[in-house]
Amino acid sequence: MTKRRYDASGRRAAAEQRRLRVAEEAARLFGEHGWAGTTIADVAAAAEVSSDLVSSAFGSKAGLLMAALRRNGFGRHVDAQAAFAALRLGDEPDRGVRLDRIVFLVTRSLAGIAPLARVLPLAADVDPELRDLVDASEAGLVGIAAQVVELLATGEPHPDAVDEVYVLMRSETYLALVGRRGWSEERFAAWLRRSLDDATTA
Repeated sequence: MTKRRYDASGRRAAAEQRRLRVAEEAARLFGEHGWAGTTIADVAAAAEVSSDLVSSAFGSKAGLLMAALRRNGFGRHVDAQAAFAALRLGDEPDRGVRLDRIVFLVTRSLAGIAPLARVLPLAADVDPELRDLVDASEAGLVGIAAQVVELLATGEPHPDAVDEVYVLMRSETYLALVGRRGWSEERFAAWLRRSLDDATTA
């Protein structure tokens, strides 16, 4: 009689669901109570798991905040680069379709990140690990901006094109227009499309 191989897929799926639940609760609590007002123990209690599990899964409070940002902004993708790559824009021949997909992803991501974007500056000031993670995230955003220019440029792009696209896609830009100026998400998306088009048209 042969032994049946142990199938760990169910266990892995359950563990992933716990991670997602923890990240969701972390996003909610950081958004409501800020960096100083949220602890690993608070998040663990809200997600109905142990503090040890949260610490082992995310490493630190900084890691937990970054996971919350990724969860809110990029869903199941590990980071912005993975979410952008999943669009498979290189396979799409129509520039207008590429532009629409980019605008949809950026707007949806920024809307999810916005409640936590206010937490980051204060948190990065007091936590060196988080400051390093934020710096790495910013470098990644510059890389995405360069890809956007490459994918949308209609000719030789302006030397400032990458920096312009980088600014257009920052959470601070979204917060300034939607959070402070009262724009709707639809108005922001329409403006972003026009601005990306202008920035990448020779």
